[in-house]
Amino acid sequence: MDKKTILKVFGEAFVRSMIILMGVMIVGFGAFFILKVRSDKKQAAELAKNTTEESTLSDEDIQAMLEEETSEDTEEETTEEVTTEEVTTEATTEELNIPSTDKSILVLNSTKTNGLALKWMNKLSSAGFSNVNKGNYTASSETQTKIVVAEEGMGKDLLPYFNDAVIEVGTVSSGIDVSTSGVQIFIIIGSNDANVQ
Repeated sequence: MDKKTILKVFGEAFVRSMIILMGVMIVGFGAFFILKVRSDKKQAAELAKNTTEESTLSDEDIQAMLEEETSEDTEEETTEEVTTEEVTTEATTEELNIPSTDKSILVLNSTKTNGLALKWMNKLSSAGFSNVNKGNYTASSETQTKIVVAEEGMGKDLLPYFNDAVIEVGTVSSGIDVSTSGVQIFIIIGSNDANVQ
């Protein structure tokens, strides 16, 4: 066989294979489009069916659906309002937590245990409270320690040092054997806190 014959046979085989390949591609694309059209027709039929079903709802059914949606919207708004109030309350609580470390503190012993005010003064001073003094309280004998502060929000950082202490806003003016000038926090030690740890 000469070159021309080989090229001719090869060329014919190539053209035939291309024609077959094109035919397969045309058949494949045709099948794809047919399936796509059928699928679109099914979706359109289902949409029409759903639309027809929805249009058969009575006025009462539509009204009930609207009321349900409105009540859900109201519940969401109420939840948002409560959340806003909680955040405001938390912010207010944080604002009212005034540190006592730099305040003038007077520790008063209301018990019969000698030296108790001195022990508590030393403990609080070593804990970082910088202006702590001591004295005796003779107005009454307390069981529960009272922290009397000059303004709301003070003294909260002192609570962990005592057993069930309470905070009161006000002043202590009688029953004290030392000067109270400039004192912002009075701690009247009760018998519950007779042991200093």
